[in-house]
Amino acid sequence: MSARAGTRRELAGLKPQAYEHPSDREALDILQGTGGLETVVRKCNEWGFERLLRVQLTGSNIKVTADSFPEIHQLLRRACRALDLPLEPELYIGGSGEINAFTAGVDKPIVVLTSGAIDLLSDELFFVIAHELGHIKSGHVLYYQIAEFLPIVGEIIGSATFGIGELLGAGLQIALLNWKRKSEFTADRAGLLATQDVTTSLGAMMKLAGLPQKYYDRVNVDDFIAQARAFEAMDNDKLNWIAKWLSSAGQSHPWTVLRANQFLSWVDDGGYEQVLKAPDVVPLLLPEGVKRFCSRCGYGLAGPEAFCPGCGQSVAALA
Repeated sequence: MSARAGTRRELAGLKPQAYEHPSDREALDILQGTGGLETVVRKCNEWGFERLLRVQLTGSNIKVTADSFPEIHQLLRRACRALDLPLEPELYIGGSGEINAFTAGVDKPIVVLTSGAIDLLSDELFFVIAHELGHIKSGHVLYYQIAEFLPIVGEIIGSATFGIGELLGAGLQIALLNWKRKSEFTADRAGLLATQDVTTSLGAMMKLAGLPQKYYDRVNVDDFIAQARAFEAMDNDKLNWIAKWLSSAGQSHPWTVLRANQFLSWVDDGGYEQVLKAPDVVPLLLPEGVKRFCSRCGYGLAGPEAFCPGCGQSVAALA
């Protein structure tokens, strides 16, 4: 499950839909159906918020170039090639001691790494950069910016201006935060596809989760894997209830251990290897309860049938 830098495959033709997490897609469908979103997007564009954000980011952070930070710049280029991202975003370093990174800019993306991420991450920095590129490749940046701008928009227009004040209520905010959390699962998959190293990816998760620096040289990844798998066994109904509560309290990212569990499950079920082998192939999304379709009549098969309910053909003969 590991790959050295020189043996990593460049995933030519990689389609974001090939590795997109199903929860990301479901949450985006809910978000796009939430009242007020289209109007907010239009107003943000009219008021030039993205331009203001670009000015703020480029004016307060240090730009990474091949001359100024050659090693970091090379990581960016390698990650772009690994994920088949033809547009190379601008990369900046921000002055924060925390391990963090974020992306802004829809037409001209900007990735910002904190100085803490560069100081505290080793091989894991490649995972973090690729994670951010995953947001760009999957088209997440617009809605990320809307999530950031929404409180500002509400403050500017008030409750009556333009007739959209009521649309900026809790429903839209919860839908945005819910999707934002789920989109992290997709970006984590992009990070894993670029690193092609489960241990490095998990190391990034452990450091994000708060691993003390004094333990960096003796990381116990196996214990963290056990913790992530145990987390899955918790009561899903209770987790869903807590997640809804956390979303109303402003949680923008899923629990780090849950993120680790999600891409471990993707590795376990073979989805990760499938994308590595055929990055340009988008898997067929089957309806709930359907394992495959009858090749003769197209009827959805749940799995245990001996004969197709649609045409009566022997299922064994269809194999």
